[in-house]
Amino acid sequence: MWYVIQTLGGKEEETADMIRRRVSSYYVEDCFIPKRERLKKFHGVWNREEEILFRGYVFAASERPDGLYQELKQIPRLTKLLGREDEYFFALNQEEEELVRGIGDEKHKTSISRIEVGEGKKIRVVEGPLKGYVGDVVKVNLHKREVVVRVEFMGRPMELKMGVEMVSNKRN
Repeated sequence: MWYVIQTLGGKEEETADMIRRRVSSYYVEDCFIPKRERLKKFHGVWNREEEILFRGYVFAASERPDGLYQELKQIPRLTKLLGREDEYFFALNQEEEELVRGIGDEKHKTSISRIEVGEGKKIRVVEGPLKGYVGDVVKVNLHKREVVVRVEFMGRPMELKMGVEMVSNKRN
């Protein structure tokens, strides 16, 4: 099961490294930060970059949550495990875990979706994590080469920015 650990924004890598170093693999099978690939223009050239998809969060896979919790209490500056109640904390539900798995690869990285742009800036996803995505696209920013989608995550609506690359313009 996957658990979400809240940390300070900008300290995700540092926190994940600390967990990997200090928590036994008996308690945590994987500790990761989902990232997204995006295009960013520098000096007229589009470059690929990686950014954190869920800022302020680190994910841990564990089948021993009680032991994991005890180990995490020993790590300084760790804020809290989300969903903690009394003596237990909760994993992501199946739909949330499937969302993160579905948009990312085995390294938890969300690649750029390739799109075609039609009449009225209507987009069609040709390939990538947005292909077949059924959800709320709340914003398309072709200038920045990103799409914002609204998902239900950790019990609340959340907006995720996903990178896109235009492969052609279709004028029908």
